[in-house]
Amino acid sequence: MGRRKKRIGGGDEGAPEWLTTYSDMVTLLLTFFVLLFSMATIDKQKFEDLAHALRSSYIHRSSGDMLRSNMGKSILTINFVNPDDTGEKRVDNKRYIEASEEIILDDTEIIEGKKLEKAKEQLEIDVEKLGISDLVEIIDERDYLLIRLNSQVLFESGSAEILSEGKRTLDALGKSLIPLENEILIQGHTDNVPINTPLFPSNWELSTKRATNVVVYLIESLNLDPSKLTATGNGEYRPIGDNNTAEGRQKNRRIEIMILKK
Repeated sequence: MGRRKKRIGGGDEGAPEWLTTYSDMVTLLLTFFVLLFSMATIDKQKFEDLAHALRSSYIHRSSGDMLRSNMGKSILTINFVNPDDTGEKRVDNKRYIEASEEIILDDTEIIEGKKLEKAKEQLEIDVEKLGISDLVEIIDERDYLLIRLNSQVLFESGSAEILSEGKRTLDALGKSLIPLENEILIQGHTDNVPINTPLFPSNWELSTKRATNVVVYLIESLNLDPSKLTATGNGEYRPIGDNNTAEGRQKNRRIEIMILKK
């Protein structure tokens, strides 16, 4: 038999070897992305919104004239339009409620602040009318309004019984406290002169009893809310004057009405 003639150009039939490698790589990449897609979590609503936006954009700009005319001379901005958007403002109910609560809270604080300012002005007028400006201080601090009464306005030395003149003073000043919703602390203070009686073995007991009697009087005579009143005794341990002098000791014997600011 004669020899078979070789095909012109030589080599076996079939695709080049590099194409086989390339197809394997593409198959692996496809498998990889399918795996990633299967593991991903898709927000259906967001996906549909994006699809609508893209579809609308392509529909309105299908001619491509805008893209061709740009020629890279400037930055091209495309505004995607959601066809489902009716133009109505959407309200986030949760944020709206929170914002409303903040507004209400701010209004409440403003109202309470005005009440306290009005009370302060009236207290200053009442102190002037009573003629006890030298025995009563009204101090406006950042966190509280303080009414500081020298003990001789309310009590005799070594006693916790409120004097008749002291009751009139509490009646006049206490009226300004009635409209307030603030918490009120009544604090008793003494000088450092020791006391030892059957009723008051120490200045602790004396200062505490004086503060308690003031609280009870404000509740019974002026109907102040008991839940907003607190009585405390500090004895001689929070002086504001020099206990080595008679004048300093007189300053230290006092009742303080502290109205806390909210």
